Amino acid sequence: MTLPLLLCTLIALTSGLHFGHRFAQAHHAGRSLLPAVTAHGAIATALIVLTVLLDPTAAGLLWLAVSATSLISLALGALWPTPAARAAAPLGDHDLPQAA
Repeated sequence: MTLPLLLCTLIALTSGLHFGHRFAQAHHAGRSLLPAVTAHGAIATALIVLTVLLDPTAAGLLWLAVSATSLISLALGALWPTPAARAAAPLGDHDLPQAA
């Protein structure tokens, strides 16, 4: 019974990282942030409901792990630097060619 709960957590992690990245792209481009947040919210809600239904523990708090993973991975996905952002970083003095 723990395999479905592990899968729910992993799906929440990958969904959060993916849609967090999409959130950051939309933010930098000045587009609406609502599609990325709504899509991740729908997936996370379904996963949390599934976790509540499948939780075999007496305390029934495994949904907290899925929801925390979901929120933390969304934030990490939004903050993770993209290759385009790293390439657009300003050059420092050590990156400039030296005059002969």
